[in-house]
Amino acid sequence: MTDQEVISEIRQGRREKAIKVLYKEFPKIKANIISSGGDVEIAREIFHDSLILLIEKVANPKFELTSKLSTFLYGINRFLWKNELRKRYKNPELEWSDTLILSAEDLGYSEEKEEKIKILEKVLSQVTERCKKIFELFYFKKEDMNTIAKELEFSSVNSAKTQKYKCMERAIELARQMSPKELQINPAE
Repeated sequence: MTDQEVISEIRQGRREKAIKVLYKEFPKIKANIISSGGDVEIAREIFHDSLILLIEKVANPKFELTSKLSTFLYGINRFLWKNELRKRYKNPELEWSDTLILSAEDLGYSEEKEEKIKILEKVLSQVTERCKKIFELFYFKKEDMNTIAKELEFSSVNSAKTQKYKCMERAIELARQMSPKELQINPAE
């Protein structure tokens, strides 16, 4: 589901599908919060608060998305987590170092990063569903190869590793075969 489709679903009151799509970002956000002193419970609370804020923002017909929706969600989470840290530690430096106005830099947004993501999406759109699932489990959900082998019903862990290697080789080959025209970023996408 594209960002615009998610926004459309939210605006039409069909939030369940949109939330499921957005919830795929939770593992990355949870890892970020845990790595900076939080725990799973606080990560879940902050993520839920972020979803509510995002839905409220997106529901406004005047809202205009200027980055990926996941980047926007990540920025809200980052802002809420910094506020939580500020409350916990009452650090005056934290209170004055942030402002209430979020810039693209605060959200971790850069055009270069956005372009790389678009290229990656084009390559991933051309690999098999099985490869996409392997990449998702290994790189995004950080599952070990034993878990991946069981979940995708490989005969052994070595079979799963071999398939992951073949998928990676195919993705690299696809990226190399793309013409410069195919790598052009369409701003309307």
